[in-house]
Amino acid sequence: MLHLFSGKPIPDNRENITIRLDDHIRSVQGKECYEDEMFSIRYFKKGSAHIRFRKPELVDRLNDIIAKHYPGVLPS
Repeated sequence: MLHLFSGKPIPDNRENITIRLDDHIRSVQGKECYEDEMFSIRYFKKGSAHIRFRKPELVDRLNDIIAKHYPGVLPS
């Protein structure tokens, strides 16, 4: 969705974020952060992660769509 909002072509699903993150974790031992143009993901040994969106204007557009279709779901 973020690629659509940014006007970029949708990437091949064989190269999606889960595959890239998994490849990164396996190949870069000892590093706990993954970054690409849309996300910064800090991951932890217990399996949790913090995801930071790098383009807040795209997140705002996505939130607008969610709020339109599901009023009251997002905090104001």
